Amino acid sequence: MKRALFALMAIAVLFVIVPSLSAADAKTITVWCWDPNFNGYSMKEAAAVYNKSHPEVKIQILDVPENIEGKIEAGLQAGGAGLPDIALFQDYVIEKFILNYPNAFVDLKAAGVDYSKFAVYKQGPMTEGNKIYGIPFDTGSTGLWLRADYIKAAGLNPDSYQKNMTWQDVINLGAAIKAKGGKPLLAYDTTSFDTLRIMVQSTGTQFFNKDGSLNLRTPAMEKSLAILKELNDKGLLYNAEGWNNWVSAFNNGETVGLLNAIWIIGTLKSQPGNAGKWMAVPTPRIEGVEGARNASNNGGSSWYVFSSSKNKAVAIDFLKSVWASSTPDALNFYNTILKGAGAMGTYLPSRSGSNYTAPDEFFYKQQPVYKDFAAWMENVPTLLYTPNYVAMRDAVKNAILLMFKGELKTVGDTIAHAEAEYKQVTGR
Repeated sequence: MKRALFALMAIAVLFVIVPSLSAADAKTITVWCWDPNFNGYSMKEAAAVYNKSHPEVKIQILDVPENIEGKIEAGLQAGGAGLPDIALFQDYVIEKFILNYPNAFVDLKAAGVDYSKFAVYKQGPMTEGNKIYGIPFDTGSTGLWLRADYIKAAGLNPDSYQKNMTWQDVINLGAAIKAKGGKPLLAYDTTSFDTLRIMVQSTGTQFFNKDGSLNLRTPAMEKSLAILKELNDKGLLYNAEGWNNWVSAFNNGETVGLLNAIWIIGTLKSQPGNAGKWMAVPTPRIEGVEGARNASNNGGSSWYVFSSSKNKAVAIDFLKSVWASSTPDALNFYNTILKGAGAMGTYLPSRSGSNYTAPDEFFYKQQPVYKDFAAWMENVPTLLYTPNYVAMRDAVKNAILLMFKGELKTVGDTIAHAEAEYKQVTGR
């Protein structure tokens, strides 16, 4: 009897509490992201800035480290049930969501966001017709990271290589260093598509035609594969399987360098004994391809507001006021997250911050690496992904590994194998 009475009282209390919670939630924004030390940290800093002028707004930042895309997809299929107000998407997956779920996101261009102040390449994946749905977050602006001490040990001057180089220049450098000290030039993760993707994007070439069909038979793709084959055949690649082995290769001095984005800086700095040894130079240019340049990208993500949000107006105002604003507080926010988490934003006015321009004692001759990568970012070509990007990525990655093993003899064979696997997976 007492249990039954207690249960009835609990239900009565619940009915009293729920309406008051709903009223309180009118000023609450929920954000989903997946890395508390990077994007989660950055969003907390943004919330602190916004709360200075909007203390009545509560911004809840939830860490969703596993299968965030699956959870979002389930919510979209349920008409928005259980979704947050704002979520972070990796740039390479958002096109699938925009295509498969029309009107799922708020058009932030129509809401007044000035996209002329963001890096142009970030806007491609989030754009559909005249609509732009995302607020760009971090850049994956890339460069070639090199050990200056290994260059010196080969009797060469590191300063001579701090410039725009072609891939042939890089191959020549790698051959000279290997001949002297035996070190391979680049750490290469055989389970990753990153290197090839960086190379192709640097030319502005797409992996797909405008109608979404696969297009791997391009000069950029053929030349990129030929360069990788030459690097591998000449022993200039250190082939490592998986992220951890790849990181160990360059952090432990097994290679002269690596090709990757600015976000790898934290990994480099995790080895303080390498201070003064690393330097970064622009992404090498592929010769003979129209539109090729010394800039590319790898990675990056952006923020989106769901149309199902009950607090759309507040969520939009929050993103606009902090992430897309040139107020002193907003610019200082970008400067703060750069130092606090190594998060380099793509809001162009933020590059004036002291942390962007300061010399960095960890690098050779105190190179101001953030300033350099921010400058290279402005020249990154746009890459469109399509819903089948992952299937293409995996097919090409697998074909490259077979080429390295000698099972695929030519670039043409490698492309044909990737096309066949892609068709088997997608039916297209």
